[in-house]
Amino acid sequence: MFFIIPVGSEEGVRRLPYVTIGLIAFNSIIWIITSLVLGGQVGELEQLHQRMLEIESHYAYRFIETDPNLLQEVDYEKIRERILTGEIIPAGTEDYRQWKNLYEHYKEKSSHLVFEQFGFRPSEFNILRLFSSLFIHANFFHLLFNMLFLWLVGCNIEDDWSWKVFLGLYIVAGVVAGIFHAVAFPKSTVPLIGASGAIAGIMGAFMIRHYKTKVRFAYFIWFFLRPYVGTFSIYAGIALAIWFVQQIIGATWGMESGTAYWTHIGGFVFGAAMGASFRYLGIEKKYIEPMVEDSFEKLKFSPRMKQANRLLDMGDTMAAIPILLQVINEETQNQDAPLIVARLYCEKGNHDDALTMYNKAMEIALRMNNDEFIHAIREEMEEKGLTKGLSEKNMYKLANYYEQSGRHEEAVTTYGIYIQIHRSGLVRPKAIYRTHLLFKHKLKDEKMAQNALAFLHKEYPDWAPR
Repeated sequence: MFFIIPVGSEEGVRRLPYVTIGLIAFNSIIWIITSLVLGGQVGELEQLHQRMLEIESHYAYRFIETDPNLLQEVDYEKIRERILTGEIIPAGTEDYRQWKNLYEHYKEKSSHLVFEQFGFRPSEFNILRLFSSLFIHANFFHLLFNMLFLWLVGCNIEDDWSWKVFLGLYIVAGVVAGIFHAVAFPKSTVPLIGASGAIAGIMGAFMIRHYKTKVRFAYFIWFFLRPYVGTFSIYAGIALAIWFVQQIIGATWGMESGTAYWTHIGGFVFGAAMGASFRYLGIEKKYIEPMVEDSFEKLKFSPRMKQANRLLDMGDTMAAIPILLQVINEETQNQDAPLIVARLYCEKGNHDDALTMYNKAMEIALRMNNDEFIHAIREEMEEKGLTKGLSEKNMYKLANYYEQSGRHEEAVTTYGIYIQIHRSGLVRPKAIYRTHLLFKHKLKDEKMAQNALAFLHKEYPDWAPR
């Protein structure tokens, strides 16, 4: 037994992806409501089914005489179509009248099931149901895995292209995916439900936009009565391409199944086409990037930040610094203010205060997993020779961030700086041990791994991993 699921990516976002979160919340609320309604509907249908079975059981011998194979198939739809002809339960009898009333009532109730009312049936093309089907899910696991993939790729695409473009892509990709399914199965009466087509569109865009981003997967394998659990990372361009090939293989069976492969293929192709068009036709650079940057400027420039920037533009740094310090105290998510103050302090030769501000900026960047900002701070500090001035907490967190992001060489280097500088650090033995594990399992350098382990035993003979 084994399973592999995606659990995250190394790419951070610059602000809260509230539309992605909103879609996840909305889909979850709709699932809760529909589950409650469906529970009542299924209960009524089960009662009608049992009452029909009571009458049908008295006439089972008629099937044995005429068509015994039909009973062996246990296909109630075919069985009841046969009964409806009046051959099995004689037409005109009281049993037939009662059974037919129950059957008609059963069919009517079935047509009002949530999936029937809001799902999309290709045989009866309805654009409103095509839209509503995007928010209906069959069960908890259907919802869970769809929302997991939406969270994995949606946050970054919303961050890259703004919530407006992201939401538009989500909805249009879902509609296009449904049309692909309808073309593949034009006569199908099985309702199509779920957000997977829309999410596949976002996955296609993510593959084009973030093909070098590493996606982290968790795995569980039960082999020879022993469980193996762990994680591994793979580039999005490879992982999503493999997923797409799987959908094509599934679709080549040429039949309907519980998985709407053509929906996934249609959504993914559309999303990838949009991603490629935006990039290679210059749409992203010319239209989307300015819109996104403008929204970020409006977001991060509070009235105090605007006032401080006006003063800086006029060259009045002495008046700007107190305002920026006030921004730092009041706006705990503002990454720009401490970085600006750090640069101003450096210009004045006040390196101690500059280090305090650089550490403040790094703390916020690490908390928000803002890879671009983390890199910018680290690069600036290296240029100014201030890297060793990172606080113990920030340096360890930075090393851990690199490790979790799959940047193992940078992690080892940063752990090494931490070990060298913070000789009495509280987590120094843990940093040495993490270095040992990275050399052994990720960098495949057995000699360095043994050196790290020997150093750990020498420095902390009583320490044990926990």
